[in-house]
Amino acid sequence: MKTKASLNEQDYLHSFTSTMTQKSDTIINYVLAIYFLLGIALAFKYDTFEIGVGVGTINLLLYYSAKWFLKKSNFYQYVLSVVLAIFMAQYIYQMHGLFEMHFTVFIASTILIIYQNWRLQIPLTLLVVLHHAGLAYMQSFVYNDPKGLQLYFSQVNFDLETLLIHVVLAAVVFFMNGYWAYYFKEHSQKHISKISDEYELENIKLASAKYSSLSANNEFNVFVYRTAQDLKLPVNSVLKLIDVSKGHTDNDKLLSYLEMMRESAKKIDDLVNDIHGKSANRVS
Repeated sequence: MKTKASLNEQDYLHSFTSTMTQKSDTIINYVLAIYFLLGIALAFKYDTFEIGVGVGTINLLLYYSAKWFLKKSNFYQYVLSVVLAIFMAQYIYQMHGLFEMHFTVFIASTILIIYQNWRLQIPLTLLVVLHHAGLAYMQSFVYNDPKGLQLYFSQVNFDLETLLIHVVLAAVVFFMNGYWAYYFKEHSQKHISKISDEYELENIKLASAKYSSLSANNEFNVFVYRTAQDLKLPVNSVLKLIDVSKGHTDNDKLLSYLEMMRESAKKIDDLVNDIHGKSANRVS
């Protein structure tokens, strides 16, 4: 059975995760808009409108469709990872093989850290490796016409050594970003767990203080009850002695004094009875 503390911690974690996801989604909306507009801008310079508009639009449709139809799942985040990698391939193709554009996918990899899910780096890594290997293959074995058709796909001599260097460097970047996503998630969970523990400790202290206060009040009520009970007997005795004394004297002055004494003793008796009755109710 889950304890109250664990339930509170889960509530805090769920609330924090939901808030972070919403803020991350908002940031991604701006990022995708910038990536799409960058493709349009490159289309003007390199006359690649079919690629800039077509691929960019398909990317947006893929992401927002996955997000719409799979609202209760984080699968759309993996689709986002694929889409960001496709944007990189789009830019490289638009710029006739300018491989420096793969830095855009490094930026995308860093942005994905905000979701605190290291697994989002996996689709990104696989697509980048496949893309680079595919272009290297096309340059070396398919489009290697000496007239220069290979330059459309790469402005560098993309041999095996160059491919390995690119893959290793990209993998290092993705691994580091994945690590930071994992670290931030663990740090967030520990921080929330600490807050939850402190909250529960404070509740325990308040409950203990309340119990101590109730216990002290109860002990005081018992003391008052017993004291009032102990006072009843001597006060009653005084009243009876006064009544007996009044029956053994004819002295008017003495009778007057005895009556005054009886009135005072009766007030004390009424007060003791009142205290005794109230304290009895509190004790019970």
